[in-house]
Amino acid sequence: MNTIVYFFTVLKSSKKNTHRGQLLKRLVAENGISISKLVKKVGISRSSFYNHIEDPDLSVDILIKYGQVLHVNILDMIAPLDGQLMSDALTYYPMEEEPKNLREANLIIQSLRKKYIALLEENKLLLEQLNQNN
Repeated sequence: MNTIVYFFTVLKSSKKNTHRGQLLKRLVAENGISISKLVKKVGISRSSFYNHIEDPDLSVDILIKYGQVLHVNILDMIAPLDGQLMSDALTYYPMEEEPKNLREANLIIQSLRKKYIALLEENKLLLEQLNQNN
């Protein structure tokens, strides 16, 4: 039997549908960093940045990369909505099925690696908050 797991997240907002690109645009404006400096640190092109700020369903993984450069914890802005089906499926993969080829295995590994890094960063932030409170 195959088990399918879905991971869902949405951004906290008073609005039901948050435009993630606009969130990114606002965070960059609040930070005051130049676009040239930002894209260099994130490792993307200017055109990718402009595409990102127009994307209402921008990947949380991409937002996290920007958050690292902007010193903003994007994960603080992400939370499940009570009783509402989550609108953004970050990842879908079969859990009890062997990858069909090396490419598929590598894609699964890359996806899991990104999640692991995000969890480590969230853990680090939580530990720092805990240490500040003590």
